[in-house]
Amino acid sequence: MELIVLGSSAAYPVPGKACSGYLVREANTNILLDLGTGVLGNLFRWADPFDLDAVVITHLHTDHFLDIYPLRYYLQFGEGALPLRILVPAGAEEFLVRIVSNDGRQKFLEVFEFETIWGGASLEIGDFRLEFFEVPHLIPTYGVVIEGGSRMVYSSDCSYSSGLVDAARGVDMLICEAMLQEKNAHLQVGHLSAGLAGKIAREADVKRLLLTHIWPAYDPSVSKKEAEAFFGGEVVLAEENKSYEI
Repeated sequence: MELIVLGSSAAYPVPGKACSGYLVREANTNILLDLGTGVLGNLFRWADPFDLDAVVITHLHTDHFLDIYPLRYYLQFGEGALPLRILVPAGAEEFLVRIVSNDGRQKFLEVFEFETIWGGASLEIGDFRLEFFEVPHLIPTYGVVIEGGSRMVYSSDCSYSSGLVDAARGVDMLICEAMLQEKNAHLQVGHLSAGLAGKIAREADVKRLLLTHIWPAYDPSVSKKEAEAFFGGEVVLAEENKSYEI
């Protein structure tokens, strides 16, 4: 299994960064987890969007879905098989088409085929099996377990969750948000600190922890040290356009 980080920034991108987006692939299967600002441009470095088997949008905060709009134009005027499967929380289809013109809505829904996800849902896509679980955030949000030749969990955005610990137990890699640092870990903003990400990784006995969704103004090396202090295992910082073997 290969993971390619297309975007790792929380809330907004800075030069050289993009918001949340992760390409997971194995053999002939390509799945994109989230589609935040700047992700599409990075995706082109690695794959043609027509080669995607599915896109997962874990929740409806803009830093996780905004590039669906430019993706629509590429697919609409390109050449390849359509529609593309978009796995989304309930109500996302209506939410996403609100800003599309009346004439464009039909095209939008021809390009994309929306499927609802929920906690406990599972499905097989090509070489992968996906299982979804709800995580505590400000709006309905889902983490995802992806199992192929290896097993990986993506936390999406969340605060501390025993459900995330259970889902991640023994996985080869946990991709975990770490928006906060210990100096502000007390804030109730629906996000994890790097230390809490390390705590979850330790409790779940994961093999590797990939820290992502760090606030852009922070020094990520500080986040890495804080996670290492709680985890005691291998901690890696997510980097745009870097490939990780799982």
